[in-house]
Amino acid sequence: MIKLYDRLTQDSLDLEYSLQTAGFEGTGVVLQDDGFLPNGLTSPFEFFAGQEKETPSPLYFNEVEVPAYWQITGTNQQGEIWDYGQKKAIIFYHEPKHLRLVKTVEWLDTGGKVRQSDHYNQYGRLFAKTYFNSQQEPTHKHYFDSYQRPYFMENFVTGDMTLDWRGKTYYFAKKVDFYLFYLRNSGLDLSQIYYNSLGMPFLLAYYLGGEGQDVLFWQEDMGEQIPGNMQLLLNGNIQRSTRVIVQKRESYNRLMDLANPEQKEKIDFLSYLYPSLRENEDRKEILILTNTDQLQGLATLIAELPDYHFHIAALTEMSQQLVKYAENSNVSLYPNAGFTQIQQLFASCDIYLDINHGSEIMAAVRTAFESNLLILAFDNTCHHHEFLVAEAIFDHRQPSQLAAWLNQRTTWADTVQEQRSQKGYVGVQDYQLKLKG
Repeated sequence: MIKLYDRLTQDSLDLEYSLQTAGFEGTGVVLQDDGFLPNGLTSPFEFFAGQEKETPSPLYFNEVEVPAYWQITGTNQQGEIWDYGQKKAIIFYHEPKHLRLVKTVEWLDTGGKVRQSDHYNQYGRLFAKTYFNSQQEPTHKHYFDSYQRPYFMENFVTGDMTLDWRGKTYYFAKKVDFYLFYLRNSGLDLSQIYYNSLGMPFLLAYYLGGEGQDVLFWQEDMGEQIPGNMQLLLNGNIQRSTRVIVQKRESYNRLMDLANPEQKEKIDFLSYLYPSLRENEDRKEILILTNTDQLQGLATLIAELPDYHFHIAALTEMSQQLVKYAENSNVSLYPNAGFTQIQQLFASCDIYLDINHGSEIMAAVRTAFESNLLILAFDNTCHHHEFLVAEAIFDHRQPSQLAAWLNQRTTWADTVQEQRSQKGYVGVQDYQLKLKG
């Protein structure tokens, strides 16, 4: 059995975690490899490059090789390479960005246009280069093995590909042909394929043919009609037998409304298995992660929640506006907080306030959810509605309502449990029953 992912999205990671936790340990394959695959996942590019076991040692932003006297500068968002007053390249980081680990370096011409992108992997080495024309359109991409030898070339203009493997050169007119060649030569067990996309993974199962007991995990919203490729699966117009597991309750309900009786027999609902890192202890310790001083209603909350202690952490220096909050006895500030310190704060706090404007940092809401913190937010700051219950999102014009809601409670265990149950919480036995039964 293999698990086939087009790209390594959060939904793909959630599905991979759920399947592994439930004991489904078939090989996980990511078709579009960005060079930073987690342990246990592989890709066609790792296979054909003859990827040897290496110790992950990503390239730090100021370790990019540059000519003498050139300068590398960086923030927590991106880096830049300069030759005196001329910008020569932009350095893009792998997530989480604050670690400043190099993912891509875009080299610029004298007019500031991208002419080449160098892609680095988790081992700190160059694994691919993308080349651009004068209109900044990608023309072709070369992949390199651990000895920096090119082994695969993709031509974006003609759409064809060339693979050098085991002393032979292979030509592919389409990407699907390349991926099929990989599957047929990988030695993987193809008797069952789990996949989560009606794009390339579906096409591979369709053209692969043969006997199979496959599962499509549908993780998207459902529109006004059943997608065409899903119709093929549900109507049995594909050689491999395939079921559809829907992972969003709303999408499942909508699909069941659209499906005919025979199609419904092949459809089921199964949410994710989420990590539960610890239990909530009802401590009046509040955590806020932010890289801005724009915190909605904070002054009101500090004043009206005197029995609660606010822990405000940032990955950078803090502005004077934030520093002033430390004058309150129930506020502690953590500027330039490191990963270990933030982990400790998630372990010692039981409430997370998602009240910072701007972007979320360090997947804070997701981490709070997995750590079973009570998550509260305002309607204009909430970064992830799917992890909060409706009653935990307050009108930003009336921050006192949030304070009053907390002051009326001595425990919030029921609300924390509701956070999980609204995601369609399931257990290992549900996966075992629906996928093995």
